[in-house]
Amino acid sequence: MNTILKVTGTLADATRYSIYEYVLKEHNDVTVQDVANEFGIHPNVARFHLTKLEDVKLIYSHLYKTGKGGRPGRVYKPAEKAVQLSFPRRDYQLLADILVETVQMLGEEGVNMAQVAAMKAGRHAAEAEAGKSISALTDEEKFLLLQSIAAQVGYMPKMVHTKDGLDVQFVIYNCPFKEMLHDKTDLTCGIHTAFLNGTFQALFDGTELNQQTSMLEGCHDCTYHAIVTN
Repeated sequence: MNTILKVTGTLADATRYSIYEYVLKEHNDVTVQDVANEFGIHPNVARFHLTKLEDVKLIYSHLYKTGKGGRPGRVYKPAEKAVQLSFPRRDYQLLADILVETVQMLGEEGVNMAQVAAMKAGRHAAEAEAGKSISALTDEEKFLLLQSIAAQVGYMPKMVHTKDGLDVQFVIYNCPFKEMLHDKTDLTCGIHTAFLNGTFQALFDGTELNQQTSMLEGCHDCTYHAIVTN
């Protein structure tokens, strides 16, 4: 209960919450000066907010040597382990671990069924979020909807307009599912990729995301890419 009160109290400040979101979205280390510039506040105020976020383990910091001499600077990144809050308390992580373990025990058929269910969940998420017929949405509205759904599971999609259509990229710098990536890596990634594909196919019929880079292979990020032709 003390942890819940500390986290909710820390994030109750609107500026501090915005700073936390900023740190989450940045794929590079964030400095006090970066935050000060982004929010137009004094560096001492920025440092105060970052310290508060670190105190409740939402972010962490380490010293970084620039190679230019002088004292090392402190940089900030999102915490590796997610903080989960629920009222009343429910241990969703335990439930997720049990379900993933069950799928593994079912073998290849279980994995395939889990991915089918994830794709179905992705489609339902898009349909529920749209609030009206998806076919009536513009490309811009579809992307905003896609962005909203993706943010709910920790992804940060990017969109680029190309000559031939809509170029969509999901770039994941800080995987929100690291806690489940030990001996369940392929299963966990497969389920979440299927969820994204289901969401994407509901919005842009017949188009699939293709993974280009993976943090599991030593890349800096996980990148999914698709081009929607008009």
